[in-house]
Amino acid sequence: MKDGLIVYLVNAPGMPEEFNAPAAVKDLGYPADRVEVVAPDQGFFTVEDAWHFLLTRGCGRIRLVVGEAQGPEHLRPLGPAVRLCG
Repeated sequence: MKDGLIVYLVNAPGMPEEFNAPAAVKDLGYPADRVEVVAPDQGFFTVEDAWHFLLTRGCGRIRLVVGEAQGPEHLRPLGPAVRLCG
């Protein structure tokens, strides 16, 4: 069973244009086979779309982390990851 992680980026002034989600979540310690981003200007527009995408790609365990991008490869989580399914 694959692990999926959804990164929900909150709007922050100076959000990096090319955010590298897989590199950013490695520092957080959340193992994931697939990482998808939900943000107004990149990735998916809603958590539901990202969740459905991960489910159709074989991810059985999916978590959501809300964070603020502080560089192209750094994420500051605003809370712990939440398990959506699995």
